[in-house]
Amino acid sequence: MSSLPRAGAVAEPAGRASGPPRWVRVIDGFNLALLTALALVLGVLALLAFVQVIARYLIGAPLTWSEELIRYVLIWSVFLGVGIGVRQGMLASVEIVNATVPAPVARLLTWASLALSALFWMVLIAYGWIILGNVQGMRSGALEMPMAYVYAAIPLGSLLALVNTLAVAADPPRGGSEMPVD
Repeated sequence: MSSLPRAGAVAEPAGRASGPPRWVRVIDGFNLALLTALALVLGVLALLAFVQVIARYLIGAPLTWSEELIRYVLIWSVFLGVGIGVRQGMLASVEIVNATVPAPVARLLTWASLALSALFWMVLIAYGWIILGNVQGMRSGALEMPMAYVYAAIPLGSLLALVNTLAVAADPPRGGSEMPVD
């Protein structure tokens, strides 16, 4: 086989000839599938909210369960989506600091930020697990759904964010989004 790159292939920067580790590529593939699913779910929620408005104001018979369902699915969407934001470098940051300090200080600040983020996600996982224990037996008002299903978003979403934080440490996002988000 030839060692020449394929036509149209982009050369990797020095030190990244082999690309990201396999586990990071798996995480990126999972994130892309999750982003697609979340987009579809949010579209369905928008449609459900529209139906709720029609039912309430035009028909005069509001759907008693739709607002609660929308609220809980939005909570899940936020917790599942935050990991994607972490991986893509889309969360709020103070980039001016890294741009104005010497490169070694910028690297130290980046690693400190990643360590603090990982610690934050671990705390959320631990406390989310505790909360799950505290809401056992509780049910939601309209849907009569176990509240543990709702609160499970905290530890699960935080675990995904932690894994994505580790992926950022192994393979930092390059300029611009790597996943299509339009």
